[in-house]
Amino acid sequence: LILKSVRTNYFQALPSGAPKPYLAVKFASSDLDLLPLPRPLFEIYVYSPRTEGVHLRAGKVARGGIRWSDRKEDFRSEILGLMKTQTVKNAVIVPLGAKGGFIVKKPPADPEKLGEEAVECYKILIRGLLDLTDTILPGEKGGHPVVPPRGVLCHDGEDPYLVVAADKGTATFSDIANAIAEEYGFWLGDAFASGGSAGYDHKALGITSRGAWTLVERHFRELGQDIAKSDFTVVGVGDMSGDVFGNGMLQSRHIRLLAAFDHRHIFIDPEPDAEKSFAERERLFRLPRSSWADYAPALISEGGGVFDRRAKSIAVTAAMKRLFAISAERLTPSELIRKLLAAPVDLLWFGGIGTFVKGPGESHAEVGDRANDALRINGEEIRAKVVGEGANLALSERGRIAYAHRGGRIDTDTIDNSAGVDLSDHEVNLKILIDRAIAAGAFAAAERQPLLSAMAGEVAQLVLRDNVRQGEALSLAEAGSAHNLDRHRRLLGDLERQGLLERALEFLPDDLTLDEREAKGKGLLRPELAVLLAYAKMALDRELFDSDLTGSLELAPELASYFPSALRERLGERIPTHPLRREILATVLANDIVNRAGMTFVSDMKARSSRPVAEIARAYLILREVFELPRLWEEIEVLDNRVPASLQTRMLLELRGLVEHASAFLLYRKRLDIARERARLSPHVRVLSGALETVLPLGDRQEMEKDASVLLASGVPHSLAFAACGARFLASALEIAELAETSGGPIETAARLYYEAGARFHLDDVKAAARRMPAATHWQKLAVEATLDEAFALQAEVCARILESGKAPSLESWASSRGAALRPVEALARELGAARSPELALLVVALRQLRQALA
Repeated sequence: LILKSVRTNYFQALPSGAPKPYLAVKFASSDLDLLPLPRPLFEIYVYSPRTEGVHLRAGKVARGGIRWSDRKEDFRSEILGLMKTQTVKNAVIVPLGAKGGFIVKKPPADPEKLGEEAVECYKILIRGLLDLTDTILPGEKGGHPVVPPRGVLCHDGEDPYLVVAADKGTATFSDIANAIAEEYGFWLGDAFASGGSAGYDHKALGITSRGAWTLVERHFRELGQDIAKSDFTVVGVGDMSGDVFGNGMLQSRHIRLLAAFDHRHIFIDPEPDAEKSFAERERLFRLPRSSWADYAPALISEGGGVFDRRAKSIAVTAAMKRLFAISAERLTPSELIRKLLAAPVDLLWFGGIGTFVKGPGESHAEVGDRANDALRINGEEIRAKVVGEGANLALSERGRIAYAHRGGRIDTDTIDNSAGVDLSDHEVNLKILIDRAIAAGAFAAAERQPLLSAMAGEVAQLVLRDNVRQGEALSLAEAGSAHNLDRHRRLLGDLERQGLLERALEFLPDDLTLDEREAKGKGLLRPELAVLLAYAKMALDRELFDSDLTGSLELAPELASYFPSALRERLGERIPTHPLRREILATVLANDIVNRAGMTFVSDMKARSSRPVAEIARAYLILREVFELPRLWEEIEVLDNRVPASLQTRMLLELRGLVEHASAFLLYRKRLDIARERARLSPHVRVLSGALETVLPLGDRQEMEKDASVLLASGVPHSLAFAACGARFLASALEIAELAETSGGPIETAARLYYEAGARFHLDDVKAAARRMPAATHWQKLAVEATLDEAFALQAEVCARILESGKAPSLESWASSRGAALRPVEALARELGAARSPELALLVVALRQLRQALA
């Protein structure tokens, strides 16, 4: 199969001394422009030392669904497109992304036997995969080597991790794959194919659609609507027998499904009753194999119906004309579907197979889905407020960008429907841990399935948490997209230099386009940010895995957080021995850091401090607990649909500012022992947090109270409102704690002095001016950050000298002794305060004069 898809110009010369017959084949992204990786994706070496046949070996194929494709002419393009999606989607899980597929080249004459033929084709593919894959001998890995398949010449390192999952047409095939894995003695057993009878049923749990729905709810929440409590209109792609569409259309009792279509029918209900139509959709979902033709005609409102897509034309009713802006009396099914895709509804929900939206300058051939060429519209034609991509590849990336350009709310399929692969990842890693415990005699085999079943609900919640946090991360990135365009540009450049990203392949804007957006005060669009978010995670995951951090025993709680509580209770002592512990930990940390601190946080800290990634991660982990950020994040998230989403975003961004400043301080001081720094700093920060309102100068206190009043008026609890609005002042808590430790006095004394010094010596004016300063280039940004860091450092130095000067330090007496030297600075401070766009030179001069005056 693979060899037939390779053109002859990919064949490399025969290596000298190679046994015959021998063939080496190399795939590179420059050859296959659908792939996102600039380096060779994999190498295939063909070697036949025996007469039985040719053996292939491909390195680093890790996880992905196997699709039974019906696109005979271009199924390879279909699989490659899915492969690209899977690679980005797998940013939330442990292994690399992969996709596989097959076609039934010679279907039987009897249609009833087509399924049997497909199963045989599937078996051939699965056996071929296992023929190439290493395994691990039974028992604990220690002392038991990784074993390559018999008769295979290996040109790469050990790689026993291979997991397949269900996809279109293969939803019921997992047990077949697992039986073959058992036959081969493959070490993963029934963890090889997730979702089988001993695993988690994705459709029963509705995990993919539930994950996508969390993103849909976020879009509407940011538009000011709670779709769990108010009716909204929907047009959909799919039918109720499908996992993603069916489960999706049961996520809210307030769905008013105006229209939907699949490959057989078009369903239209111009005035649906939300409650009655929900009950009817639920009935269809529970039928073994339903279609829209099974929908009760009496429940369809006037002017609607179910129409066969094989019809030559469909009569357009008055209700259809009004809803879908149709003037014609009759339309072909394809013409009607195009009108449905462009309908002015609240939500366009994709749950079926196919690519139905493209970019304005994109050809149908470039989309690579011939079956739907007649239905496809351009992204800018979509008039729905929100698009939810429960299905893969529903829109091309250029189609998403065109829709987002005109204000549409959309992520990407890799973000929306990642919960399915996330659940599979958890299932496999749970089984690995349990099965190793069984092999070691530490767990009874009979308890395995009951434990897996009991954990299903919590595992689903862990998966949905990933979707929620990715959506939140995108909203925060979108809120600051224009302001942070230079940071995003730098991250793009970093990823390109590392060979991890090719902008053109991911349809990300080039430098000229970024220049144009900057001139217009615009930044990256949400679908573009979604791609960048995934690559930021993948890059960080790789660097963390290669560091010593993922082997650290002090991060055992981070590793344990991946697993449900029941497993932590039963097998908690065995979690640190999980064979994929470093991979899991790297993934957990990468997702947490990027989601919470931002996609540019690590690259910014590297540029600012020149410290390695592992140290940046340590700094983040220290201050995350020192400032009790998980509690604050949770308190903010609990306010969903209770306060405006914009205020939640504002509070989260305030906490991000704290993370950035405090991380830089720790990195400069190189105090990165996680346990010691948490124990040392937490008491100081706790005391200062409680005393902040009493130690701030009047001006700062009034500023905090004014900002908090806005939050309080919208229903934010008092403690949270002041914690969020005080974050910009609490960001200096680590400097203040160091002052208190040095002087030996209470932290309240050090804090009053620190904050008063900022105001009295105009350092607050310098910092405020630096934050207002326009910085168009990377070097200007670094100069502004350096100015801010110097201002904070000078403030701490002055306070340290004052504290050393006597038992009862007086800022005013210390300042009066330098009155003459400070007067020129006061004039500069007034100029800084008046300048809307201060010049860097003015900031530099002001800081220099301050340092001289305060020496």
